[in-house]
Amino acid sequence: MAEPARPKILFLTTDVPYPLDSGGRIKTFRFLEHLVQSADVKLICTYGGSRKSAVDELKKSLRFSGFQAFKQHLTRSPLNMISAFLFAPTLNAYRIESKEITTMIKWSSADCDAVIVDHLEAYHLLPENFRHKVIYHSHNAEFRLWEDFAKTQSGIKRLMLKWEANRVKKFERWAISRSLFTFVAPNDQATIQQSIGFKDEAFRRTYHLGNDAWLDLPDVELENTEERLFFGGTLDWEPNRDGLMWFLREVWPKVLKHHPNCHLDICGKNADHHLQTMMRQSEQVHYHGFVEDLEANMAKCRAAIVPLRFGSGMKIKSFDALYRGIPLISTPVGVEGIEMENKKHAFIVSTSDQFLEAITTVIENIHEATTIRTNGKSLCRSEYTNSKLFNGMVSTILGELAQRDESDD
Repeated sequence: MAEPARPKILFLTTDVPYPLDSGGRIKTFRFLEHLVQSADVKLICTYGGSRKSAVDELKKSLRFSGFQAFKQHLTRSPLNMISAFLFAPTLNAYRIESKEITTMIKWSSADCDAVIVDHLEAYHLLPENFRHKVIYHSHNAEFRLWEDFAKTQSGIKRLMLKWEANRVKKFERWAISRSLFTFVAPNDQATIQQSIGFKDEAFRRTYHLGNDAWLDLPDVELENTEERLFFGGTLDWEPNRDGLMWFLREVWPKVLKHHPNCHLDICGKNADHHLQTMMRQSEQVHYHGFVEDLEANMAKCRAAIVPLRFGSGMKIKSFDALYRGIPLISTPVGVEGIEMENKKHAFIVSTSDQFLEAITTVIENIHEATTIRTNGKSLCRSEYTNSKLFNGMVSTILGELAQRDESDD
């Protein structure tokens, strides 16, 4: 008896999901890694095509029925923002728009059973009369990012960001309404439903996880670590940049006053001149740039910090600390969507004094710090693993397509 035909899926994303050096790329790569095992996948990336080595490595890692990577990625300049206001639904949608890409999508989708749109801005590239079922994979509640960023600014910049946030909200509402369903993290679903609407049936659950292979590594013996904190994240992502600068300005001087032997290791690419200057001028702060092996750096540290003040989605940097088994000290924003308790699975803090208190605990009370990190790691092992997540997502997609085929018959 012949095996049933594998579904044909067009997967439309923004950046080439390789190398695995940012949360978005990791999530997209893992999704594709599981999807290609059960479906014939055509991959279209709107930019990243100029990174030839990344394209070549991705082709070696995963087998696609078709693959095209473009180079369209305009800068966030004032001129492009004005053009986006006039000619596109959002700035980020405008930055990746091109006739060549839309033509390729139209041609590639002709014989597909479904299209998965990965990242909101890519949705704009689908044909207006598109007849296939579309599944939207949301990485963030995008409008909330813009709203929260606007709150950190003033004057004309704040007004422009609020205007863009409203445009993104309208675009996000349109994309979700047009989709068969939307994969979304639980905290983002709550944000979207509160601000935009939609019933639960419009959504399917996803998470944004880190490198869960670290769960199998031997536990870090915290008593053998140094008085050293760890921060890791892409530093041109505004929530990371803002949170780290706040920490260096408001928290770090207090830490050094009480713990003069403490050091801070910062790993992440694309720090701008202002942030680099601030890190360089901060005592006992060590900026390592992009680091291939974060695990080795984390294993030397007493705790990881995630001082985010705004953002959406679930934070891979938080999961990485939990997976590796070092205590996590995070703002509530940094652990959104993770069902955990303060001082049971992690330290969840909001103010500079609360950060200092948590850092003091991990430095002076190894027993409590070890208990908290062990609880956090156990929680991840039972609830937050990539195999559990992506097997479930692929099963959901295949089940929805099979249901549609039955109804068509």
